[in-house]
Amino acid sequence: MDTQLNSITAGVFEEQEGHLTQSEPGPKVDRVVELAEKLDGLAEEASGETVDHIRTARNHCLEYVEEGGGDEQPRTE
Repeated sequence: MDTQLNSITAGVFEEQEGHLTQSEPGPKVDRVVELAEKLDGLAEEASGETVDHIRTARNHCLEYVEEGGGDEQPRTE
């Protein structure tokens, strides 16, 4: 679980750094979707109140994408 959490944290920091260095900042949709998927996996391994917090974060990511956030279309695999 620590590895997944570290990966998620690194992804968030990458997006924050991109926000500061890109001429047109904003999270990429595919990165937000990837983050939501990682949070979903993390929630499956967590317990108690932590699960609620992780799912809330995941839901915020998905709402952002649904509302048209980001600057590109999500990747389809």
